[in-house]
Amino acid sequence: MIVEWINNGTADTQEIIAAFTRRRPGWRVDMRQAAWSNPTAGLADGDVDAALLRLPFPGQETLRVEVLFSEPRCVALRSSHPLAERDRISIRDLWDESFVAAPAETGSWRDYWLATDERDGDPPRIGAVTDQPDAWLSAIANGYGVALAPESAARYYARPGITYRPVTGVAPSRVGVAWAPAADTDPVAGGLRPLLPRQQTVPARRPRLTAS
Repeated sequence: MIVEWINNGTADTQEIIAAFTRRRPGWRVDMRQAAWSNPTAGLADGDVDAALLRLPFPGQETLRVEVLFSEPRCVALRSSHPLAERDRISIRDLWDESFVAAPAETGSWRDYWLATDERDGDPPRIGAVTDQPDAWLSAIANGYGVALAPESAARYYARPGITYRPVTGVAPSRVGVAWAPAADTDPVAGGLRPLLPRQQTVPARRPRLTAS
């Protein structure tokens, strides 16, 4: 069975694999991390059996999606940025900032992480485009732009010179497991879903500062 995930959709992948192999002896789960230029992590193309994804994503309405948990969004910015001194930042205070964005072809996924729905029609400024975490971190550290991220990014993507701060005025990020409708009766793909946590809300906490 092949499961692909994107943007650190869950921190419990090892536990999920172990539980699945206990339930399905003889099966192996291959976990693959997808580029941000592929928001469905290969599911839309039929390359994988299931995917752990950040919602929303293009084509979501054609797939089965079960929400697992949500967590607040934060902003990642260069540690020397004036806004990094604040305890929390309003999305309105980011309207004039350049953003590090996903590729344009990711559509609604890119728009969500640019908070286009919370801008009152003001178009975002794009300072850099990337589809990989390392390039994303480098662009932020170099001052090419700021970026919205799930709060857990402060742990997974901690890097000297980058500060993470809570953002107000934006909806939380949701993580879900997705699969094709044709897999509804598949006992293998179906065996993954009961092993995943459901509808949890990760409490907000102050993302840590990583300074150079």
